[in-house]
Amino acid sequence: MAKVNFKRPLFEFISIVVAVVLAMALTEWRQNQLNRKLAEKSLQNIIAEIQDNRDDLAIDSAKIVADLRFMKAWITDFEEKSEKNDFSLNFDYSFLNRAALDVAINNQSMTYIDFEINMALAEIYNTQEFYSQKALDVFDAMGELTTSTHHPESAEFLAKVKGFNFQLGLVMGSIRAYMVETEQFLSTYNSEN
Repeated sequence: MAKVNFKRPLFEFISIVVAVVLAMALTEWRQNQLNRKLAEKSLQNIIAEIQDNRDDLAIDSAKIVADLRFMKAWITDFEEKSEKNDFSLNFDYSFLNRAALDVAINNQSMTYIDFEINMALAEIYNTQEFYSQKALDVFDAMGELTTSTHHPESAEFLAKVKGFNFQLGLVMGSIRAYMVETEQFLSTYNSEN
């Protein structure tokens, strides 16, 4: 009876297993590198989007502050029965972008971005959503003012102005919150600063 030599087939088998494991490890490493690069690019796009939104809100906030001052003076003059200016406002609403975030969610690169960054982004975009909703409420209140059948000297008109003032104050508060949150985020995570 001939002796069978198992060394060569065993060596070939081990070589094949090692080659397959190495190929799988290399493929996984390569995919992780691609995911990491995609996450970095997504984060850069989100940072640029946040900066653009901040720039838009900085312009809007100056106009809103002027509107709030005007309304405060107008309400005071109304209540004191003083001479007051005609009621007019210059409310501007910036449509804030969230496309970079949506793309990062859709391409699943958010799962490769650090958890703390994800949490900070969630807070920023929640504040952005609150701003957007409150700004739309301002348009509703503005519509009520412009279509009001009440005389500008009436208590009903004053009540509508106070309601509008409250809504606009909420918008301004959301802008301030957005500016603080994004300033902290950008100073921490924006490598270009």
